[in-house]
Amino acid sequence: MKRILLFTFFSLFSVGIASEAKKESAAPDSKTMSTPSVSLGYVILYVKDVSASLAFYEKAFGLSKRFFHDDAGKAYGELETGATRLAFLSLELAKAGLKKAPITTSPSSAPLACEIALVTPDVPAIYARALKAGATAFAEPSQKPWGQFVAYVRDIDGHMVEICSPLP
Repeated sequence: MKRILLFTFFSLFSVGIASEAKKESAAPDSKTMSTPSVSLGYVILYVKDVSASLAFYEKAFGLSKRFFHDDAGKAYGELETGATRLAFLSLELAKAGLKKAPITTSPSSAPLACEIALVTPDVPAIYARALKAGATAFAEPSQKPWGQFVAYVRDIDGHMVEICSPLP
């Protein structure tokens, strides 16, 4: 019993020493400063109706809902897309958080200066599925000079969605 208690004490003590060492080394040192590791966690689209956008992307692209919360129209939802999530934020919640109304788009307006890209081995099939689900056609599937197949649709809010094959 004493051995277990001593081992536990020394384990905790050494963890404490390691934490203190980490705290000391966490301070930036101008001589050895390096860029912290980052990764893309989310792409968030501002939409009129988060629930409708989630349903559209599930039907059009076969993505699975991961999370949804609605507080009287101030809504947020996420879809599983692999390592990065595709998320939707209601215009009301965006306006509340940004303290300013964001620029919006619609399927009939000029596209915003951004797009999301969904990668699939079968671009024509997903393009057809998206149109059937209510997407607006923008550019039919075609092969690019670098060998990739690419098509474009606008989602129900007007966001540009590139449907593409993996890069060769």
